[in-house]
Amino acid sequence: MQIDQEILIRSCEEVYGPSEDTWLLINALEVVRDERVLEMGCGTGIISLHMSKLGAKVTCVDINPKAVECAKHNASRNDLLINVMESDLFQMVPGTFDLMVFNPPYLRGTPDQMQDLSWAGGPTGTETLHRFLEQTDGHLADGGRVVVVVSSLMQKGALDKVLKGFKVRELASMRLFFEELKVLELRVSGPRKPRSYF
Repeated sequence: MQIDQEILIRSCEEVYGPSEDTWLLINALEVVRDERVLEMGCGTGIISLHMSKLGAKVTCVDINPKAVECAKHNASRNDLLINVMESDLFQMVPGTFDLMVFNPPYLRGTPDQMQDLSWAGGPTGTETLHRFLEQTDGHLADGGRVVVVVSSLMQKGALDKVLKGFKVRELASMRLFFEELKVLELRVSGPRKPRSYF
């Protein structure tokens, strides 16, 4: 996709706003009309709105109720239809999806408050991503794909374990002065088995 300057986004207090990782992910994504898409951790909803404008059927989710309200407001502001839900990952999410998109919290740290959930991904930076990928079973349609953002600030050994069992393709990357960001496409490469690394 390309960044659509006509999509107007209001930033909201205590909601993760568009940043370098957001723009990288938007540029790396490709969606098809009528494709069933789930965005996890939607924040302001900007990624979901881009996908909806291209004709995808979008459900977006955030654990932060302020993000849910923010995404709903931005959808209304742009006259775009998305289904916005408050949920801790897949807890309240029904159905299956052709594409799942997640820009997870990937910095090392344990969240203490709601706003910390947008950046603190656990002691290795991979714990939230691990929980998400474990829960995709039963929600990812046959032949479906998962697109995620990862960071060089994540503990590499832990990330390698989290991605085990997926066929991984790099879609895009960006080097910043303190880290490298990558957008990865994940597809199931064989039978999935429950795993616990943490």
